[in-house]
Amino acid sequence: MNPLVEPIQFGKLTLPSRVFYAPLAGCSDFPFRKMSAKYKPGLMYCEMVKIDALVRYDVGTFHILDYSPDMHPIGAQLCGSKPLFAGQAAKIVEDLGFDVVDLNCGCPVDKVTKDGSGSGMLKTPDLIGEVIASMVASVKIPVTVKIRAGWDDQTINAVEIVKIAEKAGAKAICIHGRTRQQGYKGPANWEYIKACKEAAKSILVIGNGDIVDGPSAEAIHQKTGCDAVLVARGTMGQPWIADEILRYLRKEKAIERSLEDCRRELLEHFHHTLSYH
Repeated sequence: MNPLVEPIQFGKLTLPSRVFYAPLAGCSDFPFRKMSAKYKPGLMYCEMVKIDALVRYDVGTFHILDYSPDMHPIGAQLCGSKPLFAGQAAKIVEDLGFDVVDLNCGCPVDKVTKDGSGSGMLKTPDLIGEVIASMVASVKIPVTVKIRAGWDDQTINAVEIVKIAEKAGAKAICIHGRTRQQGYKGPANWEYIKACKEAAKSILVIGNGDIVDGPSAEAIHQKTGCDAVLVARGTMGQPWIADEILRYLRKEKAIERSLEDCRRELLEHFHHTLSYH
């Protein structure tokens, strides 16, 4: 049996499988997660929220973190680079009932990186450690972090950050096999994920990038030895992908989904959106 179908421990938290759904700004909203929950990903995240806005108790930011009981296990992802505020924000997330809190060090968009947040933090690895340490000291739930391979091809530093995150107390680190410079273009380089897994001692390594179906999930695991996989854009248009991947890995018969099934899911998402807002 492929290890990805087995439960995994994040500290004291047991996750039912190792196929996770990524936080996707503007996409992994409440209705999408409501739909996705039916297909039992091992863990899914809300959309990313800014640390500064959370500690200011911005109503809109808290609205992004709305969830329903059927969405557990669920994680919140924070974006920001101030250690003191990061600890406060992580505590807010814990008090809201989240199972995991994640630090975003991977978002490549200019409006996030311009203040040193998101993948901008790849330029300041020691600061990543400080922010993680502040979060770990503030909460009892597992702290995770998501990074890219590096800022660009000349500054690949994912292995260094794995060691820093591990020392700071993070339970898991997700490696996106692209650089910030790549954005979402070109293939993800899974060799970087493999190197991170080989460097990790106690921290769990989650593989991310170009996972779109069962065969690609199996391939990244075989290539890298990663402890889990995070599906990002692969969830778009197919909220059932966790079930599809797990069925493939268990060598179970795939469920044929027609265009009518897709239309029905999209209509359900639309109605959830109307009722939610």
